[in-house]
Amino acid sequence: MNEPSLEIERLAAGSGLATTIASLQFKFWGPLTGYNSLEEYERFLCGAAPSGPLPAVLVARRGPRFLGSVNLLISEMKIRPALSPWMAQLFVTDDARSQGVGNALVDAAVTHAADLGFRRIHLYTSGTLPSYYAMLGWKQIEEVEYLGKVRTVMAFELCADRVSGEQIVD
Repeated sequence: MNEPSLEIERLAAGSGLATTIASLQFKFWGPLTGYNSLEEYERFLCGAAPSGPLPAVLVARRGPRFLGSVNLLISEMKIRPALSPWMAQLFVTDDARSQGVGNALVDAAVTHAADLGFRRIHLYTSGTLPSYYAMLGWKQIEEVEYLGKVRTVMAFELCADRVSGEQIVD
């Protein structure tokens, strides 16, 4: 039997996935999500579902099976308030890793930012992950001490042909 194809869509209000995503992401990142408790983070995710263009939570699924998610935020790093938007909390379930789900979520976030008229999108990461993002076309901007650890700030320049319409946002 063929496995359902990978689908990536925006988190829908009332889907019940906000609870799953909050639990998995908060367990992994804790306050790095920008929230001090699981409950606060779940409220944010629930509020992001029906909101305007940003914030956005993109969800990867195969049929009903949740595989991962990524957030697209207006701001993420308090010490860099001029940078916007941010891709954050890229998360892929253990059983879906090394299957292209993370790459597909990154591409969906980049496409969403381009569709909104942004010229670039940012992220911060640490450890060995900068090389993963560099492989996908992200460029390192700087390394900075943030939240008790050295973080690599990266940007993805959106191609002019990916940016829709005349509305360009820096």
